[in-house]
Amino acid sequence: MIMVSALRKILALAIIIFVVGFLWGGAQNIINENNTPKTLSTNIDILHKKIIDDSVAKDREDIEKASINSILENMYVEVSLLASALPNIANPSVTYLRITQGMRKEQIANILGNNLSWDKTEETKFLATEIPEKSISGEGYFYPGTYLFRKENSGELAGRLMTGRFKQEVLTRYASSTNKVINLDTALKIASILEREAGGKYDMRIISGIIWNRMFKGMSLDMDSTLQYAKGNEEIGWWPKVESEDKFIDSPYNTYANEGLPPTAIANPSILAIEAALNPKKTNCLFFLHDKKGGFHCTKTYKEHSANIKRFYVVK
Repeated sequence: MIMVSALRKILALAIIIFVVGFLWGGAQNIINENNTPKTLSTNIDILHKKIIDDSVAKDREDIEKASINSILENMYVEVSLLASALPNIANPSVTYLRITQGMRKEQIANILGNNLSWDKTEETKFLATEIPEKSISGEGYFYPGTYLFRKENSGELAGRLMTGRFKQEVLTRYASSTNKVINLDTALKIASILEREAGGKYDMRIISGIIWNRMFKGMSLDMDSTLQYAKGNEEIGWWPKVESEDKFIDSPYNTYANEGLPPTAIANPSILAIEAALNPKKTNCLFFLHDKKGGFHCTKTYKEHSANIKRFYVVK
C-alpha cells in the first residue's frame, strides 16, 4: 500500500515538474525581454515625503508580472525541493509543511512543534534562531513556503532552513541603494502589516500608500492587525477579533496609541508584500476598510470613512 502511494506521489510530482518547468521558462523569457529588475527597488522619496507617481497601466502590468514571477519562483524552489527528496517520498519520518505568509513566529513554531512532535524546548530553540540581519525579535525573517522536514529535525535546524530561505529570496535581492532609502527592517514592518490587512495583491499597494501617507503626515497608523499581535497568544488565538476597547491596550504595538510603525514586524511576509511595502501606490487616501464581501474601499477623510462604516457595517 505504501509503495502504491509513493508511486502516485512520484507520478504527480513528475507532472508538476514538467508544467512548472515549462511555465518558469516562459516567465523567465518575459522578464528578460522586458528587462524587469531582479533587485528590490523603491518608489519612495523620503526627503520630500512623497510617493513617486506611476501610471495605472504600468502598475497593473508590474504587479501581474511580480505576482506570476513570485508564484512560479516559489513553486520552482518547492518542486525542486520535492524532487530532491524523491528517495524519501515513502519515508513516514519525512513530512512536507506549507508555512503560509502572514504567520507570526510563535504560530509557526507551534505548527512545526505539532507536526514534528517537538516539546517546548525545541520550540524555544526555533524562536531563538540567529537572524542574518540585526533584529530585535527575529519576526519577519522566517520565510514562508513549503519545507521538507524529518521528524527528528530540531528547532534549531528548522529555524536555519527558514531564515536561510529568507536570505536567498530577500537579502540577495535587497539592493544597497534601496536600503539607504528604506532599511530592510522598516520594509518588513510594513510588509507584515500588509499581509494581515490586505484582502489580496491588488489592494496591497494601495494600503501601503495609505500607510506611507499617514507616516508622512505624522498620523498614527491605526492598524487593527497590530492590536491582534499585541494581544494574541496560543490560548485565545494568534489573531483574535479586535474589540473597541483594544484600542487602549498598553503596548508599543498599539498603533492607535503610538505614532509610527511598531517596534518589529508583526508577521512573516512574502516577497510580494515586501515589494508592495517598497513600492506603494500613489493615492490621496488616508483611511480604508473591507466590506463584508471583501470589497476594498478607501477615502481621503475620516468623515467619508465613517460614512462607509455606516454604509457597510451598521445594521439598518
